[in-house]
Amino acid sequence: MDKKLAAMFLLIVVVLAPLGVLAYGYANFSDKVYPDKEPLKRVLVKVPYNGVEYRIALESYNTGDPFLDLNLTLRGTVYESMTLIVGDPMFRECDAKALGDVCIWRTRTVTEIAAVLSPVFTANRYWYYKEKGYDENESMARAQADVERIHTTSLGFIQKVKIGLGLMGDKKHLLVLLKGPAEGGKVDRIYSPKEGIMVLEATSERTLFAEVLLLKTIIASRVK
Repeated sequence: MDKKLAAMFLLIVVVLAPLGVLAYGYANFSDKVYPDKEPLKRVLVKVPYNGVEYRIALESYNTGDPFLDLNLTLRGTVYESMTLIVGDPMFRECDAKALGDVCIWRTRTVTEIAAVLSPVFTANRYWYYKEKGYDENESMARAQADVERIHTTSLGFIQKVKIGLGLMGDKKHLLVLLKGPAEGGKVDRIYSPKEGIMVLEATSERTLFAEVLLLKTIIASRVK
């Protein structure tokens, strides 16, 4: 083969292969987090908050029990890391003056869910270290240091690629995704489409916040 032709071929492979991987991951994103089938079971829960009753569906795609799905997703596996995706990139630097109540409510939601998830992640890590033979103080110190393994980001192109490629949202890396009206939320529901992924979807920012309160109620008694 001509050296110039070989060099050109190699250049094409070097350039197109990574682009193909990125395209595949991006295209595969929706299949990872948004089920295209009916849930095994759906339970409707009423959540009263601030004088309004929010109707939120808990859907099961794994065990047939939505409550078990959520608990297994959060507590059934000791994850090495966790990523909370707060939504559209516009929420990265939420400007209340520009976005108004949307920004205020999403900030409240993110703050609340972070406060819910962090103790669960830390507790799991604590028992992981205990089982490894560390004493109580060392286990707690290591678990608290692992808070640095919790990441918060928005749903940009790279995050979609990583999810589509399975680099987050598996038995090692817990993914929790917020999907409100800004991200096209069409149903008020909480579900785990597969191991390592939990999605909170809502048609309004207030409902999204109420979903976090519901999730908190479901797992609070189990957090130690």
